[in-house]
Formats: sequence, structure tokens, C-alpha cells
Amino acid sequence: MAEQRILLLHRSDKVGTHRGKWSGVSGYLEGDEQPLMRALTEIREETGLSAEQVSLVRMGEALRAFDESTGTVWIIHPFLFETKSNAIRLDWENTEYAWVAPSNLTSYDMVPKLGQAFDRVRFDLQSVPASLTDVTHNVEALKDDKVHGASYFARRAVGLLPEAAQASDATDADSLFSHLLFTTSRLRRVQPAMANVWNLTGKFLYLVDQQRGNASVEELRSFVQKLAQQLSNQVNENSEEVSRNSVHVLPQDGIVLTHSYSSTVFRTLELGFKGGRHFSVYATESYPGMEGKQFAKDLIALGVPVTLIADSAVPSVISNVRLVLVGADSVLRDGSLVHKTRTREIGIAARKYGVPLYSLCETEKFSIQDFLGERPEISPTLFDVTPPEFVSNYMTEEGELAPSRVEMRTRDMQREVYS
Repeated sequence: MAEQRILLLHRSDKVGTHRGKWSGVSGYLEGDEQPLMRALTEIREETGLSAEQVSLVRMGEALRAFDESTGTVWIIHPFLFETKSNAIRLDWENTEYAWVAPSNLTSYDMVPKLGQAFDRVRFDLQSVPASLTDVTHNVEALKDDKVHGASYFARRAVGLLPEAAQASDATDADSLFSHLLFTTSRLRRVQPAMANVWNLTGKFLYLVDQQRGNASVEELRSFVQKLAQQLSNQVNENSEEVSRNSVHVLPQDGIVLTHSYSSTVFRTLELGFKGGRHFSVYATESYPGMEGKQFAKDLIALGVPVTLIADSAVPSVISNVRLVLVGADSVLRDGSLVHKTRTREIGIAARKYGVPLYSLCETEKFSIQDFLGERPEISPTLFDVTPPEFVSNYMTEEGELAPSRVEMRTRDMQREVYS
């Protein structure tokens, strides 16, 4: 059987964007037009192939690409068509064409995300590979975990990817990558409100993607194992650095209010208390999971004076509080904080009485997904969104970051993330 080849088109100087780049057949949706109909129209216009000469093989999940040159986010609807004819008739949009083996795509100067768009249709990412049945079950089990925080889920997500690599029956690097891509897509669905899961799996795939063209399947498996350990260590190091950077905001004495269970907040309080700061803590029960009870118990075990309070009691005690410390599940493009439900109410009350509210989080929790215009799915029973005006600052591994600076930092991050 002849090797499959992909049609690449060299964009002319007459088009509006990405002149001189290689791309697939592409176009813009107009009004309420359906993507598939537009795809068939563009195929006819750009290649001369009629609808009868092509057949749809697969449509992939839409992805988003940020265009640095224009500041535009493109929504890409990928389709894979098959044709028996390689006779192409170009229109004015392109100057030449090439039928390219998938393994040679990266040798062309392509438009942004073309390789990722192709991955979404060259592989079947909907059906569970037989060799990944157990891994997929472990991924789906994370849906029911309502206790652990975002940092735990990030570490668990990174840990499941090498499990997938080991379980995979792939015999070549591309097939192994497709199994990692499948596992990543499932991981991103189970906890959609937690940006670091989306970001870390994207960073993981980005780095694996750089390796797969020059590696055997066993070499890629080995690389996946090492990379997962490196990223897991980085998650831990960043969390520790956030806590160290945050100790200085703790009062020498007075009351600190906490909400939900953040391991980073806990570590910050531990470092401050052992360092000689004599504060006490009001810990909310944090309905509906009530994880604040465990947070209070763990602080008491350290010797920290703690009062456990109902969430509804916050307005009546906030005037006595010196500082509010919370974690983060995600930070949106505009600097808004996604965290445990009722965080917004606490932020409003804190601002009314001039009490600073700091969110302690690694920059990996800054939502690239939201930056690209795809609002994360947020369950109102578990999370709420606190507008940036109620957040004094974000305490990160890089130091203090104002909510107004989140967008620019996220813009930098997205360059090295596989969408």
C-alpha cells in the first residue's frame, strides 16, 4: 500500500494572513455557515476538486490558535478528506502545492497549529484504545474526587501519562503520541475548572511532540517517564516557592481567614508559624465538601490556634481579620479567581472592611484555555468566580503578581503548550 500523503499549499502574497507559509486548505466561516460546508467550498475553490471527488474521513475537535502577529485567536475546525486524485488546480490564494508524507510535515514552514490540527484528525481520539482501558478507568475516577485540590490533580494527571505510555501497545512513536493525546483529552474533561491540569498536560505534549519525530517508540516511552518525573518535581518545587514567597504577608499577630483546603496556604502558615509569627486562624467549614474541618485539624496539630467557623459567619467576623488567604483552582485572563464556592462573598466582605485577600497559586494555574477564548466549565455548586478587583495580589513562584498582569503572563505561557 502506498504511503498516505497530505496536501500542503504555499500561501501567496495576495492573501491577508501568513503569506509565504505552508498550510492546508483553509477558509473563514461566514455567518451561521456550517464548518463542513465551508470546508467543501474551500476544497473546490483552492484545489479544483469537487465534492464528488473527496470523501470525509474524520472531523476533529476544534482547537484554538493565538496569532502573535495580530493578537487574534483563531478557532480551527479540522477535517480530514481523502481523494484518489492528486491533480490540483490552484487559485490565486496559493502559488504551489506539495503532497507530503506526515513524517516530513515539520520540515515545512507551516501556519501556526497546522500540525496539531492534523493530529486531531489523523488519529481516532474518540474510541478507547484496548490497551488503555485500565488507564482510562483511572482517569474517569478523578471525576468523583471532590476533596483534593488543584495541585493534587496536576500531579495525578502528570502521573497518569507515563502509565498510559507503559500500557500502550503502540509500535511506533506517532501511535504512542496518539495514545498520550487521547489520555490528555480525557484528563482535561474530568476537572475542567482546574487550569493547571490543562496547562501541564499541554506542556507535556508540547515537549513530547518535539521528540517524537526523531525517536523510536521505546526511546519515546523512556522520555515520557523522565519528563513526567521532571514536571512532577517542578509542580512540587513551584508550590514550595509560592509558600516561601508568601510568608512575608502573614501578620506578626492577628487573625488570618482561610477558605477550603489549599496545601499551599497550609504550607505558608506552617512556615510562618514555625518562623515565629503569632497569628491565629479562622478556617471556614467550606461547604459542601467541608474540607475546612480537615484543614483546621491539620493546623491544630502544628500548634496553630484555629477557630472553625461556618461559611455564613464570615460577614460577622471579617472586621476582626487582618488577612484572607486562599488558594486557586484557576485564574482567568482578566485576573478573576476561580476557587471554592463562596470565595466571591468573602472577597466582597474583605474589600468592604479593607482586608487584603491574597490568592496563593503557581502560574501554571493561569488559564491558557480562557486566554484562548474558551471559558472553562465551572460547576456553580463547587466553584465561583471572584472578580479581579476583590483580589489584592496573586502570590506565585515568581513573586507577587497583580491581577492586571495575568493576561500578559499567560500570553507568554501559551507559546509552549500543545492545545
